[in-house]
Amino acid sequence: MMEKIKNTIESAINENDKHLERIRRSKRLLGNFFPLTVESFQDLSEEQIEHIDQFIYRFTKLQDAMGMRLLPSIYAWFENDSRAIPFLDILNRLEQLEIIDNVSTWQFFRNLRNNLAHDYPESLDQTVDTLNLLFSEIETLEAMYIKICEIWNSRNHSG
Repeated sequence: MMEKIKNTIESAINENDKHLERIRRSKRLLGNFFPLTVESFQDLSEEQIEHIDQFIYRFTKLQDAMGMRLLPSIYAWFENDSRAIPFLDILNRLEQLEIIDNVSTWQFFRNLRNNLAHDYPESLDQTVDTLNLLFSEIETLEAMYIKICEIWNSRNHSG
């Protein structure tokens, strides 16, 4: 069982590394356009919109892969417990183990993701605000992910 968990962690890290690489690239390409206003958002070119779409997509994929695969598997590995337990319990235990800094950071990004998933034309102000917040705070999620990887590599990865 532990070998399967280890393989899931390694696979999730490989997947997330790709998402993070593409987040960084799209952020570099978008750097001159942020912070956005409603007006500047409406004036973006198709190419710039594609970069924003890529940024959102990769952020969503990173968070999904962390939430569905990496964090539950890290929990299972460190606790030697592969039972299905509520995700909030996993987060709380990972915080106690100092693998993540705090649960509220995860929930903050989950809320941003949910805001972006419900993209309504009449709420352009909210979309712009959410994009600006994500753009300015994405390094916090990146730092969370990197810390998890460093802990995994330093404590439990051989080879």
